Amino acid sequence: MTTAYLTIDDVPTKHAPKIIDFLVSLNIKPLMFCWGERLEKCREEAIYALKKGAILQNHSYSHPHFSELSFKQAKDEILHNEQLLESIYAEAEVKRPYKLFRFPYGDQGEANKEKIQQFLREQGFAHIDDRAFDNTMYIQKGQKEDMDVYWTFDYAEYNIRPGNTFTFDEVINRVNGFFGSPSAQPVENGKAPEGAVSKNILLIHDHDETEECYPGYFEKQIKLVLERGVRFVDPAIISSRTMA
Repeated sequence: MTTAYLTIDDVPTKHAPKIIDFLVSLNIKPLMFCWGERLEKCREEAIYALKKGAILQNHSYSHPHFSELSFKQAKDEILHNEQLLESIYAEAEVKRPYKLFRFPYGDQGEANKEKIQQFLREQGFAHIDDRAFDNTMYIQKGQKEDMDVYWTFDYAEYNIRPGNTFTFDEVINRVNGFFGSPSAQPVENGKAPEGAVSKNILLIHDHDETEECYPGYFEKQIKLVLERGVRFVDPAIISSRTMA
């Protein structure tokens, strides 16, 4: 069995409640990294996700490349989205368990990287529990020391767009290359056994555009990894590293 956290970027869209209902049916708790501008447009969908057990976290306000921002602009992006998230948690009457941040595109800000990392620490952001990780991509990225949440596997389904040669078959090839061939075992529960620790972070996106091009893409991608023995661990943090 392979274990993983499920992370979903660019939340929320109008499609988000359908995604949440599907994950609830499989007992999978996701980390949903929210794009602030979309939070403003789809506030009710975000509240629905919270009330169904999802954990909403910060993915910046306008989804920029942080390497193109000044340090002040980077801070403003994070803080603006924090205000939105806190107000949505309050309206949903759900307590936020901790604060996490993921850079759009994995762009850590280049020249301002260390300043941003220190800012995240000062603002009380936590570090995801990655102590069981041994994935080469994750370690080479330097994420064992950094405060933001990276990933070990990216479905790359956001490339499925009109006029693009990237198809769902490419997604299947990526899954096969990382997780191997499927088993014949039916899957009724996507959650790992109690006490299991995560060895991977899976990245998938909540995009209406992908749903229009390939209906049911989200559900099919989750089933692909479940059929290959992946089971999902509830998100957890290393609180002691927040003060590193």
